[in-house]
Amino acid sequence: MRDAERPVLIVEDDPSTRVFLAELLQSYGYAVTTAADGEQALTIARGKSPCLILLDLQMPGMDGFAFRAAQLRSPALANTPVIIISGLDDEVQVARRIGPMAEVRKPIDVDALLEQVALYCERTRF
Repeated sequence: MRDAERPVLIVEDDPSTRVFLAELLQSYGYAVTTAADGEQALTIARGKSPCLILLDLQMPGMDGFAFRAAQLRSPALANTPVIIISGLDDEVQVARRIGPMAEVRKPIDVDALLEQVALYCERTRF
């Protein structure tokens, strides 16, 4: 499968986490695009049609909760799977109400993350 067939959008305001995730997924053959906030992510998602969105919740500007609400209102994006990335238990509990497909806790378990990414990207393409 070519990289262009497996686009992943990473929405994370922390530059070091964003770069880590991008480099990790690129090393496994995913075409990665990144955004530092929800507004930027919406623009990118509309143009790239990612197979999956990795979404941090706490970001300046449009946070992950507001992004998810906007995503669900957009017919073109509403069915794109989302994995929440968070280090806070309270956030994850609240985030489950906005319907992510899964969540990955910080610090990130790389194997668990890769398993989830493969599951959703492969499933959405076949």
